[in-house]
Amino acid sequence: MIAVKPQILVWARETAGLDLDEAARKIYSSSKSSSAVDKMRQLERGERQLTQRQLYKLAKAYHQPQSLFYLPEPPRDWKWGADFRTVPEGGFDHKGNARMHLLLRNMLASQGIMSDLLEHDEDTGQLPYVGSMNIADGVDRIAEDIVKTIGFAFDAFRSERTVRDAFGYLRGRLESAGIFVLLQCNLGSHHTDIPPEVFRGFALADKYAPYIVINRKDAVSAWSFTALHEATHLWLGNTSVSGAWGELEIERFCNQVAASILLPAHELDTLPPMNKVSLDMAAETISDFADGRNISRTMVAYNLWQRGRIRRSRWLALWDRFRQEWLEHKAREQNARRDRDGGPSYYTVRRFNLGPRLTSYARDFLHSPELTPTKAGILLRVPTMKVYPLLDPNYYDGRL
Repeated sequence: MIAVKPQILVWARETAGLDLDEAARKIYSSSKSSSAVDKMRQLERGERQLTQRQLYKLAKAYHQPQSLFYLPEPPRDWKWGADFRTVPEGGFDHKGNARMHLLLRNMLASQGIMSDLLEHDEDTGQLPYVGSMNIADGVDRIAEDIVKTIGFAFDAFRSERTVRDAFGYLRGRLESAGIFVLLQCNLGSHHTDIPPEVFRGFALADKYAPYIVINRKDAVSAWSFTALHEATHLWLGNTSVSGAWGELEIERFCNQVAASILLPAHELDTLPPMNKVSLDMAAETISDFADGRNISRTMVAYNLWQRGRIRRSRWLALWDRFRQEWLEHKAREQNARRDRDGGPSYYTVRRFNLGPRLTSYARDFLHSPELTPTKAGILLRVPTMKVYPLLDPNYYDGRL
C-alpha cells in the first residue's frame, strides 16, 4: 500500500478540475459498507491508502506523473506568463480552465525541450524578432515587420481554395521563420476537450523555439487570425494566453495587427452601412465578403465594430448568430463522420496538430543522443511507445 500526503491528493484533484465525486469514480466502486465518495474522502483525510494500480489510475485521471504523489507537499505555483483573457460573466468553466492550465504546462514542457535542443545545435541561433517591439511601435510597423519576416504574400493567402488551405499557407510561412505552430485542444483525448470559450490561443515566447498554440476546437476560419494575433504577442515578447475578442488594450492591439495583415482597411470600407438593414441581410453580406477572402465572418464583424461602422449591439448579435451557425455546422460534420467509414488515423491527426516543423525536428534529433524516446514523448505529447510510429509512417514494431 502507498501512503500519499492528503494535501498532495487535494491539490492534484483540484488542479485537474475534478470534484470529489468525479475523482472517486476514477478509482473506486461503491460497496455495501462504503460509497466511492466516502472512500475518496477517507483517502484525502489520510485514513486510507492507495494500491499501486489505484495510484496509476489516479495519476492518469489527474494528468500528473506518478512521481508527484511521493512529494512531501504540493509543488509551488509555476510562473508561465500573462493571462489576457476577458473573464466572462459568471467566470470561466472551472473544469475547462483547469484543463487549459494543464495543457499550457505541458506545452511549456515541450517548448523547454525543443529550446534546449536548438540552443545547443550549431546550425541554429536566436531569433531576433522575438521581443523586438512594443506597442509604442504601432500597428502598421509591427504588421509590416511580421509580413517581411515570415515572407507572407497577401495574394497567395487569398488565392488558396479553402480557409484550411489558407491557414496551411500561413502556418508554413510562420514555421519557415522559426515559429512552431501547433493545434491543440485537449489533454490527449476528446474526453478532455477544452472549448474555445476558455482559450483561443497561446503565445510562448522564446528566442530559440517560439510556440504558437491554437485551439483546434475553434472554427477553422478563425485559425489564421489567431495565428497572427499570437505572432504579434511573440514580437512583443509575451508568453500569454488569449481568449475570444479580449477587451484589454494589448488584446485589441494584437487584433488590430492581425486584421491589418489579413483585411486591409480600405477593403472593409467598401462594405455598405449595416446598422439599419436587417440582421439577416447584414449576416449574408458579411458572409459573402469573408468567404471570398479566406477569413472569419466574426473577424469582419468585429473590425466593423472597432472602426465604428456598426453599433456594439449589432456586433454582439452578429457574433452570437455566427457562433450558433458554426455550432450547428460542427454538429452536422460530426454526424456525417459517424456515418462514414474510416477517416484519418490517430498518427495522421497527431502529425497535423503538431505541425511539420516540430515533427521534422523531433525526427532529426531522435537519431542523436540529445533526444531520448522518453523526452520525445514529452516533446510530442504522446506515450513513449507511440513516438516512433508517429515520426515514421513506415515504422513497424513486429506486432500485428
